[in-house]
Amino acid sequence: MTRLLRGAALAALSLAAVSVAGAASAQSYSRLVVFGDSLSDNGNLYLATGGSTPASPPYGAGRFSNGPVFTEQLGFNAANFMGPVTGSINYAFGGARTDSQAQPLGMRLQLAQYQQRGGTFGANDLVSVLGGANNIFQGLPAAGASSNPTGSITPVALGAASDMNFIVGAIAQAGAGTILVTNLPKLSLTPQFRGTPAAPLADFAVSTFNGALLTGLNATATARPGTNIILMDLFKVGDVISANPSAFGVSNVTQACFNGVTLCSNPDDYFYFDGVHPTARGHAVIARLANDYLYYGDQGSQTAVLGETAWRHREDALDGSTAALSGREAWMGGTSISVGALVDKTETDARGAIGKATSDGYGVRIALESGSETWRFGMSGSYRNADVDAGALRADIDSFGLDVYGGWRSGDLFVNAAAGVAQDDFNDINRLTSLAPIVHSGSTRGVSTGARLQGGMWFDMGGFALSPRAAVAWINADVDGFGEQGPAAQYAYADRSVQATTAEIALRAEGGTERVRFFAEGGYRDSLSDDSDAVRTGIVGNPARVLGRDVDLPFGGQVLAAAGIEGTVMERLKVSIGYKGRFGDHADSHMAAVKLSLPL
Repeated sequence: MTRLLRGAALAALSLAAVSVAGAASAQSYSRLVVFGDSLSDNGNLYLATGGSTPASPPYGAGRFSNGPVFTEQLGFNAANFMGPVTGSINYAFGGARTDSQAQPLGMRLQLAQYQQRGGTFGANDLVSVLGGANNIFQGLPAAGASSNPTGSITPVALGAASDMNFIVGAIAQAGAGTILVTNLPKLSLTPQFRGTPAAPLADFAVSTFNGALLTGLNATATARPGTNIILMDLFKVGDVISANPSAFGVSNVTQACFNGVTLCSNPDDYFYFDGVHPTARGHAVIARLANDYLYYGDQGSQTAVLGETAWRHREDALDGSTAALSGREAWMGGTSISVGALVDKTETDARGAIGKATSDGYGVRIALESGSETWRFGMSGSYRNADVDAGALRADIDSFGLDVYGGWRSGDLFVNAAAGVAQDDFNDINRLTSLAPIVHSGSTRGVSTGARLQGGMWFDMGGFALSPRAAVAWINADVDGFGEQGPAAQYAYADRSVQATTAEIALRAEGGTERVRFFAEGGYRDSLSDDSDAVRTGIVGNPARVLGRDVDLPFGGQVLAAAGIEGTVMERLKVSIGYKGRFGDHADSHMAAVKLSLPL
């Protein structure tokens, strides 16, 4: 009986936070099949023993806890081992070893019995495999009493890992789409082992098991690329929960709610129900950790906003360069310098798994222009900053741009072009994981390039002038791949290119006096092509596959609006103040700017 109670210790050490299963759209699963021990048992051993094990009460509803275990909190209603094999089903038994032990039903036999009853695996199935702790628990007494404890427990741990890898390989070979494999936690943090002489040997056994398990899973993932094998790492999160339990909704991670004799009155304050099994609250923590792994493809797609913001910065820089050469005022020979500043705000709608995003930023631009009444050329340097808030993802983006531009003008006709490049620094990238308040962090860099061609003409209307104009632009923003840092599922993001060609038509009106002029402009811009890469997300140091998510650029199909005023002060200094807005089906932006120009 003691062995049975210890049997599920493994998962006890995981962690917690906000469930996102409901947020997953592209990454979804049709049913759940469970193999394991008491950490996953939804009442199978209780049913098989006629309601005698575990004793309920104090245990709850036949679980080795006071409520639902983590596999029951993943959003599936799985039947017990006697249920139909065509739907979600749970074959886990408390006390189960990983081998072919007859009672409780070992994990190899769990799989065999499921298949003998006609159970199969499909591409949309999620299979949970968790075990190995009971093998170690049963091997610790003899190993501890031997002259070579680590040498004695090593084959036990390696044998358990071999069983687990065999089971995973068989499930993958049978066609399962996704397998969630859970490793063992740091047992020295559980009430049963904390502060005991057995703790170091238990942790050694766990580390040996976990290492062999990962090696085998990597080999299986290579051999069976059609199955996504995801390793949920409980070991690395244990210290985080132990150090700050209140952040995960519990106050006691050192003691058991049920000590074998008395039962605590407040189990929701405890992470452990007994010496090794979590409470229902603890299992909720594990389930939320599982969600961080299970939906990494969808959650990772949120990083699309990084490249999109860099792309927009490059678009704004090109717009500013051609705008400098498309006003009504006649060009004068000579050289001038200008300094400008802007503030902007962009709001992007939610798109599938990507939540609503906002970007608040500012920028400065310095330009030097020179030319004649017909030709004019310029060079500008710019800096843009944006604080991006995309729900679970936040980032600070700095873009350092250099643009060259030039234009030709003859009478009322004008043509101009601009090209430029920018270095984009993506700093303080923070993702709120499903183990909130745990936040993963990262940083990366990128380069954005682009070119814009614009042409138009002016018509004097008596007191003001109108200018129809058209433009086409090509912009590409490359974001280097990077990996997150943190104790939950560490997402690994591949290099990504955000690339699109846009075209626009606009009508500009200008009027005023020699010293003070105003302008207003309206137009429409849309994408001619969107050749952006999919957002590709994997998990650092994990056999999980890299998953791609196609994300459309949200800036196509926008109405353009602009207005401003320009005046001359102190005879030579020109001051311009303006507003520019873009209003689309999926994104709106607002920009206010001021520019000072001085002939040299």
